[in-house]
Amino acid sequence: MKSLDLFKLDGKVAVVTGGARGLGREHAFALAEAGAQVAICDLLVEDGERTREELAALGGKALFARVDVTSSSEVESFVSRVMETFGRIDILVNNAARPSEGIALDNVEDELWREIIDTNLSSLFYVGKRAALRMKEGGGGSIINIGSINSFVISNIVPRYNATYCVAKAGVHQLTRGMAAQWAPWNVRVNTLAPGYILTAQTAASASNPDIYERNVSLTPMGRYGRLDELKGAIVFMASDASSFMTGSAVTVDGGYTVW
Repeated sequence: MKSLDLFKLDGKVAVVTGGARGLGREHAFALAEAGAQVAICDLLVEDGERTREELAALGGKALFARVDVTSSSEVESFVSRVMETFGRIDILVNNAARPSEGIALDNVEDELWREIIDTNLSSLFYVGKRAALRMKEGGGGSIINIGSINSFVISNIVPRYNATYCVAKAGVHQLTRGMAAQWAPWNVRVNTLAPGYILTAQTAASASNPDIYERNVSLTPMGRYGRLDELKGAIVFMASDASSFMTGSAVTVDGGYTVW
C-alpha cells in the first residue's frame, strides 16, 4: 500500500464526542475529509445540528445526538443509535470536556471537583468501554483520547493554576495506557492526543488577558498559540492504518511548550 493510502478512512465509521464546535468539530471534519462517516454528540443542539448538516454535505452519512457524556444511560443509548445507523464503530475520538475551573485550588468546592473529574476523565471511560465492545466485535478499531499538555505540567496562570483540570487530564493519559493494555489482543488501539495552547472558544477568555497571553506565548518555542486546524493531521494519523503499530502512546502537539 502506498504511504498516503494508509491515511484513508473510506468505509470507516467514526464517533466524536463534544463534536458540535471548537476542536471537536475540527476532529469530525478531519475524519470526514479522510473518508469516514461521522457521528457526533454534544449538549449544544443548535451547533450540533449545524455541524451534522455540514458533515453530510461532504457526501457521507452524518449523525448528531444530544448526549450528556457523564450519564452512562445516555452514552449507552447513543452508542446503540450509532450501531443502528451505521452498523459499526471503527474510530472514537473522546473529545468532550469542560473548561478548567479558573480558580485557585483552595477555592474549588467538592462538587466542582467531581464535575470536572467526571466530565474530563470519567466520561472517556463511559464512552470508551462501550465503543471498544463494538470494536472488538467488528475486528478492531482506534480510540483517541484527547488529553492535554496539562497532563505533564500545571498551568502557569497565577494564581489559579487550574490544578483540578490538570489532574483530570493526567488521568486521561493513564486511562489510555490501561485501555491500550487491556484491549490490544482485540486489535483495539488506544492513544492520547495532547494539544498545547490552541485558540478556541474555551481558551479565548484567558488569551484575551494580555499578561496570560504573553506568558503562554513566551513559554512556547514557536512563539504563538496553535490554530484550530493544526490538530487535523494528527487525528487522521492516529485514526488510520498509518499508526497501525501504535498503542498506549501520547502524541504532543504544542508548539514546543513542554520541551522547556
